[in-house]
Amino acid sequence: MKNHSVENVFPVGNGPDVLAFDRGLQLLYVACESGSVSVFRHSNGKLQKVGNVNVGPNSHSISVDSETHHAYFPLKNVKGSPVLRIMTPAVAE
Repeated sequence: MKNHSVENVFPVGNGPDVLAFDRGLQLLYVACESGSVSVFRHSNGKLQKVGNVNVGPNSHSISVDSETHHAYFPLKNVKGSPVLRIMTPAVAE
C-alpha cells in the first residue's frame, strides 16, 4: 500500500466479495460467492496462501473471532434450509 503497487496476485474462487481477518492467527479469509473461501497467512508484511475450503453456496458473509479463531459462515440455502457453519482452521488446534 505504501508504494501503491501490486506485489502479488493470488487465485481465489469465483466472485470474491467478503474479507475477514483473524488478528490472533494473522489469517485473512476471502469468501466467494461460489462457496469457496481462500485463507492467507500474514507474516512480515506479506501474504502466503494457506489453502481453500468450500463452505457452501453464496458465502456472502463471514465473521471471525480472533480469540477462539472460529470462523462463522451464515448460508441462506443448503439443501433448502439456512445453515450456520462454524469452522476453525487446523493451525488453531
